[in-house]
Amino acid sequence: MLLRKVTKTEFFVLLVIIGIFTSISLAGETAARPWKAQYKIKPGEKARLTAADVIGPDGIVYPNWTKCGVQGGIPETKAIVSIKDFGAKANDDIDDSQALAKACEAAGKAGGGAVLLDEGAYYLDRPVTVRRDNVVIRGVPNPDKSRNGKPGSNPAKTRLIFRYSIPANGVAFYNPPAGSRVGKNTRIEMHSEPAGLMKMTMILGDTVIGRWNRSRHSGNSFGFSVYGREAVGKLPNGRNVLKGIAEYKDGSKRTGQIPVVLDSSFVDERAVASMRAAITFAGRGTTGGSLALAEDGKRGDKKLRLKSTKGLAPGDCILIDGPATARWKKLTKNACQWGMYRRYEVIITAVEGSAVSINQPLRIEFPIIDGSYVQKVLPIKRCGVESLYIEQTENLWISGVVFYHGWNCWAKDVTVKKCGRFPVYGSMAKWCEIRDCTFDDAWFKGGGGTAYTGWDHCWDCLMENVETFKMRHAPLFQWAASGCVIRKSIFHESDGQWHSGWTNENLIEQCLIESVRGHGGYGYGMWASPPEDTAHGPNGPRNVVYNCDVASPRAGLWMGGMNEGWLILHNRFSVDNGQGLFAKTASFDHIIKDNVFILKDGKSPMVSLAAPDCVGTEVVGNKLFGGNGRFVSGAGKPAVVKDNKAYPLGDAPRPKPTVPSIYEWQQRNLKSR
Repeated sequence: MLLRKVTKTEFFVLLVIIGIFTSISLAGETAARPWKAQYKIKPGEKARLTAADVIGPDGIVYPNWTKCGVQGGIPETKAIVSIKDFGAKANDDIDDSQALAKACEAAGKAGGGAVLLDEGAYYLDRPVTVRRDNVVIRGVPNPDKSRNGKPGSNPAKTRLIFRYSIPANGVAFYNPPAGSRVGKNTRIEMHSEPAGLMKMTMILGDTVIGRWNRSRHSGNSFGFSVYGREAVGKLPNGRNVLKGIAEYKDGSKRTGQIPVVLDSSFVDERAVASMRAAITFAGRGTTGGSLALAEDGKRGDKKLRLKSTKGLAPGDCILIDGPATARWKKLTKNACQWGMYRRYEVIITAVEGSAVSINQPLRIEFPIIDGSYVQKVLPIKRCGVESLYIEQTENLWISGVVFYHGWNCWAKDVTVKKCGRFPVYGSMAKWCEIRDCTFDDAWFKGGGGTAYTGWDHCWDCLMENVETFKMRHAPLFQWAASGCVIRKSIFHESDGQWHSGWTNENLIEQCLIESVRGHGGYGYGMWASPPEDTAHGPNGPRNVVYNCDVASPRAGLWMGGMNEGWLILHNRFSVDNGQGLFAKTASFDHIIKDNVFILKDGKSPMVSLAAPDCVGTEVVGNKLFGGNGRFVSGAGKPAVVKDNKAYPLGDAPRPKPTVPSIYEWQQRNLKSR
């Protein structure tokens, strides 16, 4: 074949053609992304870096986790009261819930301090709620802190046995007390035996004042509540009968009733213990009206412009909320019709006219087109539980410990046995910490079950040195959790999850996850909910898995879609059947680097980008043992595939990154930011 010299004109035409096809290719890749990419940033792109970004020692741009966990560390809290001062005595089989509640109230009124519980067993026949700051419930630690891989090894010497139960007739009124007055603001709460429960009805006199019907995700629900305003004004004042009817799957009915006095003039100021947990630390929550943003809150911003700053002052805690509008759900292909997604909590550092400065940069955007707003929050602060063993004796959907609207709260050296929902949990919580804890099993792990260990509606919270057994999903992030870290922990017989609600910029590092199909888990090593999931919705940008060891029956990491810029670095995934990493539906711009994938089925690829809109991903320096020998497959086209190596099936050690912990590296090098 003879080659002739190409003329300048032909060469120019060739360049134009190449340019056209390149433009088409790049335009196609850009169009494949559902929105303008923000999170895969190179260190040299100075104009794109914000205060929310950190250039790591490896040249990868990470989220900032320097303000994570209890600020200043968990304090040494001085003991000021003992539960025995309020009538409690260990090992006497008598209800100690009132004694513990009174001791905590006394400690709070004194300005804070620890409530001491001696060695032995204390019994809680009703939940306890703490509503004052700086209260710590502390037991006697076991001096032998060693762990031997068995659940609950060497727990604290102080045992709390939570034994609240439904009476034999199957129906009870948790509130109000029998014979008491009911006003407009009285909370009326009915509890029923949960097994097979389908419907609950509350009747006052002959008037139905409340109904509950089982839904797909009712789980192990057993109670519901209404307020007295449903009856006051509709019925005459005076003595009446409050009746509850529970209906079951087998067609049976159970009833219970108590006498009450309806009183339209009664203002009920009784504090009712929350049924969230055996022990709930409860803040007052949001207060005042919502204040709309006047300009978009952009990623990295530390100043927000509002339409009004009325009622706000430096030092105030605020919630920032970007409502899940129809526009946003269409953009994210979110089929879930409930839940909260774009939220963050911060502190106001200054108020200047219509602008407020905040102490941390925004991690995601809060656009005014969706009606984004701020609202003041009154949290409970600096409370904790230490050196306790907590066991739940009844199969009821109640957690062990919950920090609800809690800031800078903690659990340390706590063992929880058979929780009903969550062992220790944060909800609407900021800067909380769970460390040196063991969580062993849960009562209910079926459909809608929440035997979870992780962070839910939490921001910048830390979990470290935790070991779990037989939970459903652990470790877990869900419902707007952002900036949280779970590290140096072991999770037996559960899967790792970004379970719902646009979780973003969370870190799992130096963890061992041993996933199984039992206990309600899905069998994947790690799973991120897909946008078509009507119960959970998709997850958000730049979640990170760093230096973890994950073993699973199914795919090592399954990403449901709409996930931008995730960082999967220096991990080992050992998979019985399936891909090392599977992504679909606009899951884009990830960096998958320096991982070991052991695929035992002989037929799966290392990475599957299943949809054409899975673009921009970098697959670099990974090692594949077994599988079908292919590094990347599927309709999605990666941006970079290089320096990967394939080997025959066999065991392989975990990668050893130069920096074993990106969290600790940030703490050492960036703490002042």
